Amino acid sequence: MPRNYENEKAWLKEKYTRIDARIDKELGIQLKEKLKKENKSLATWITEKAKEYLKK
Repeated sequence: MPRNYENEKAWLKEKYTRIDARIDKELGIQLKEKLKKENKSLATWITEKAKEYLKK
């Protein structure tokens, strides 16, 4: 059964929000490398940090 991209797009818009940021290149590279070593995605890391921050 082929994917229904319209339904998928609507579902993504309902469930998630997109957050983009530009940070210093060296800092970004270091962060990506550390997350890769920890086998963690950037989205997972941001979600964890957002939850910690909002608890304060």
